Amino acid sequence: MKLDTSAFKDITRKQFNQQAGNFSKWSVTRNLEYMQAYFDFCHIKPEDKLLDVACGTGEFVLFCAPRINSATGVDISEGMIELAVQQAQAGNITNAEFICRDIAVLPCEDAAFSIVICKSAFHHISDLEPVLQEMIRCCQPGGRISVQDIVAYDSEPVDRYFEKLEKLIDISHHRTRSQQEIIDLYKQNGLTITAEYSLCVELNLREYVAHATQTEENHIKIERLLAKGLADQEISAYFLEKEGALFFKRNVFLILGTRQA
Repeated sequence: MKLDTSAFKDITRKQFNQQAGNFSKWSVTRNLEYMQAYFDFCHIKPEDKLLDVACGTGEFVLFCAPRINSATGVDISEGMIELAVQQAQAGNITNAEFICRDIAVLPCEDAAFSIVICKSAFHHISDLEPVLQEMIRCCQPGGRISVQDIVAYDSEPVDRYFEKLEKLIDISHHRTRSQQEIIDLYKQNGLTITAEYSLCVELNLREYVAHATQTEENHIKIERLLAKGLADQEISAYFLEKEGALFFKRNVFLILGTRQA
């Protein structure tokens, strides 16, 4: 059964409220090297006012805030925002603000930010168009808009398998878009693309499973699907073992554009 946008948002909010603590502790969420690389890719400058859409527990906002004019994070999950606020207070970061709100209706004035980003969240969003349009609305003319997210595998059978795995691990996973879909979305909304970057990351599978909240039934289903993938010649090529731990390969895409003046 296909869920409507409102119903899926409710699922996403509930899921992220449950797993906020796990998500915040996940090594990928706290990876300073990744955050610095994205900071550099976006050409973030000291004078910037940044808006992070679907900010989660706020790690990137808190990474940027001491380096720039101000940083604001918006997320649909009360649990995520509560943790973000706690972390800002613990770090005595006074120029970071966090707001719990539907990201398709951002609580921000027009053209309030010089840079607007959405990091690792597009695959959780069922309808991207209104979210990107809100990001554009909140961005100054000539300002920057960036998205970073996982993207679909080139092989349809491989992509189908990992989509099933993603949804078992995290019910709030909607769909991984292709790189071309994200590029087309930018072009269709009048953004001038100024930079693109693709990379392949290797993710620890057990850590990945643990970043979301799992039931015992879910664990069993994940193990069965994993065994099926490892037995498949094409799919198994995307898994590897390092120091006794199982990892899987994921393509990530970064895009930067400007709003027309």
